[in-house]
Amino acid sequence: MGSESYTTTEAAKKIGVTRATLQAWIKSGRVQPPEIQVRTGKSPVRLWTTSDITRLRAVKAKMQKRVGRPKKR
Repeated sequence: MGSESYTTTEAAKKIGVTRATLQAWIKSGRVQPPEIQVRTGKSPVRLWTTSDITRLRAVKAKMQKRVGRPKKR
């Protein structure tokens, strides 16, 4: 059984963010992206694994905790 692989757009959709958001996380250094894969006859693409998706979900959860107003006590 091979591991699943997802494009950046698919990976972003799986964690509930836009592709632009995921690319911004890469650019800012919040996320370490997989290497770009060169496919014969197709455009180069980053292929994210299921373990990468798990890591992205953790990053998203961590960022959601920091965003917004503090809760009223």
